[in-house]
Amino acid sequence: MLNLYRLLINLVLLISPLIIILRLIKKKEHPIRFKEKFCFFSKKNFFKKKLIWFHASSVGEILSIIPLIEKLEKNKFIVKILITSTTLSSSKILLKYKLKKTIHQFFPIDSKFFTERFLNYWRPSIAIFIESEIWPNMIINIKKKNIPLVLLNARISNKSFKRWKLLNNFSNFLFKKFDLCFPQNNETKNYLNFLGAK
Repeated sequence: MLNLYRLLINLVLLISPLIIILRLIKKKEHPIRFKEKFCFFSKKNFFKKKLIWFHASSVGEILSIIPLIEKLEKNKFIVKILITSTTLSSSKILLKYKLKKTIHQFFPIDSKFFTERFLNYWRPSIAIFIESEIWPNMIINIKKKNIPLVLLNARISNKSFKRWKLLNNFSNFLFKKFDLCFPQNNETKNYLNFLGAK
């Protein structure tokens, strides 16, 4: 299943220039920063340790962790906080807050090569994914580097669970990679238990 997924991702990569052009025309991509999705980073990484990484899909997920980010910014032992997301609107939301330690980058395309390059560049001390962000290549490479991986405020709908259940072996393989999951409701807790998550 993993090989099939990687094949599909590589096919997406082949047509990604066309997809990006269309999204730029529709103003759904940043005219310069879209390159971050191909691991051309717009921020320099001078931080040798204590980089906390959060990945949230869009605006709602980022807003849900703002109180936590604000608290972590006051921790003198935390040097830098990296937030990644996938949408243009989510990149703008952080500008509304006076965050000194926190920077934003776009999440890379989930290919084996790009995820390895992303992790080698940022070297996070911990990776915290929000709600339902499950990216196989990134998750696998995070664990290869022995980086603690957390699923925070986890949410799995009944519809999503049925899809994961059809891919039972692959689902268990992925969800067991998380060191810890914090579900947002009992329904998700039961689904995560079935999928083998901690």
